Amino acid sequence: MKKAARERSTTSWSQLLRQLGSVLLSLHADDQVEVLVGVDAGTPAGEPFLTALLAATDSGALAVYERVAKRLGRDVPDDAKDARAQWQTDVLLLHQLYRYQ
Repeated sequence: MKKAARERSTTSWSQLLRQLGSVLLSLHADDQVEVLVGVDAGTPAGEPFLTALLAATDSGALAVYERVAKRLGRDVPDDAKDARAQWQTDVLLLHQLYRYQ
């Protein structure tokens, strides 16, 4: 996911499956959330979650992003339009953060 951020791109669960192998293939949605919570657990309070890169490409991932954010104590707007705007902003911020890393 950091690679996608550095490349100013997004990713999808299927791309992650191709990159990381079949171990992710059989994960239940709850387990996917746990994996992403682990990825984003160390994210400083002022930075967006890498999970935003996944949510930006997959409408089903938006719910996963919300679950990850809530598990890690962050708020996500209830309004779908506002939530979409937050995710888009998070993606842009991630691209800037990782641009030179």
